[in-house]
Amino acid sequence: MRCVAAALLVSATCVHTWSLPRAPAAGRSRVSAVMADTAAATVGQAVVSDWDSKKPVHVSTWVPKSADLDISNKQWWVVDAEGMRLGRMCTEIAKLLIGKHKVTYYPGADVGDYVVVVNADKVVVSGAKAKAKTYFRHSGRPGGVTTETFAQLQARIPERIVEKAVKGMLPKGALGREQFRHLKVYAGPEHPHEAQSPLKCEWPEGHIAITPPSG
Repeated sequence: MRCVAAALLVSATCVHTWSLPRAPAAGRSRVSAVMADTAAATVGQAVVSDWDSKKPVHVSTWVPKSADLDISNKQWWVVDAEGMRLGRMCTEIAKLLIGKHKVTYYPGADVGDYVVVVNADKVVVSGAKAKAKTYFRHSGRPGGVTTETFAQLQARIPERIVEKAVKGMLPKGALGREQFRHLKVYAGPEHPHEAQSPLKCEWPEGHIAITPPSG
């Protein structure tokens, strides 16, 4: 019985010390009055945390749906490579293939378009790159290394110059290989994709950015 009485006495003392003494209203400031009233109202009540109301709102990341990846939603573009610098032109082509020009761009999905390049045999490079730039290939047999310059490869297979430049700017892996299949390069001015109604590609950088300097 003495233990029970001691426990009741301790609990009563705790409840008494939890409540703040209330001074006369005339001698209290507004802040102290609010604190005293709040403490007096919470005596004998459990303190409830407002953490549940302050939890951050998690918004799921948008990912392309199957309709966004459908072939029918891909636009066809045609690029005339005559007189264009190789690097400037291929960077813009890579953007179209990857889909960075779209608001639905997603780095892990194929949301890009198709690109048709014509007059690939008339693409140019600046400076002495026509003789200094080299391309390497290997037949797979001992001693089967072949190296040729830009001018030599342009005379032999001009389409491969544009293909190699664009492929190096695409993602490495299955996604990049799929995007590379959407590139169609032709040496002459004609192409067999008129049924897809390709649009002439116009870049916001202007004509100066993709035209070689005069002289």
